[in-house]
Amino acid sequence: MELTTEQLKEKLQSNEKFILDLYASWCGPCKVLSPILEKVSSKLKESNSDVSVYKFNIESDSELVSSLGVRAVPTLKFYSGGQNTRTQTGMMSEQALIEAAQVL
Repeated sequence: MELTTEQLKEKLQSNEKFILDLYASWCGPCKVLSPILEKVSSKLKESNSDVSVYKFNIESDSELVSSLGVRAVPTLKFYSGGQNTRTQTGMMSEQALIEAAQVL
């Protein structure tokens, strides 16, 4: 699910568990990662996981992106209880994403 700036700010203040994909439309690796994240999102829903997957285009709010410490795309951030528990720059496999979601 694509988030707006306001939605992302709300999610960051929540206790929700989620994976945040920070991407750019011009980024090749981001385009490769996108269908992998869609599969992961579907599998998490099917297994009744409490972890969601969200996307945020870094071009829509550079100030917010900078405050999150994003310096390259794709960047994946993992949140639990309002805290960033892990940050991964670059690609991740479907299996690695599912495993990371399970420990959130």
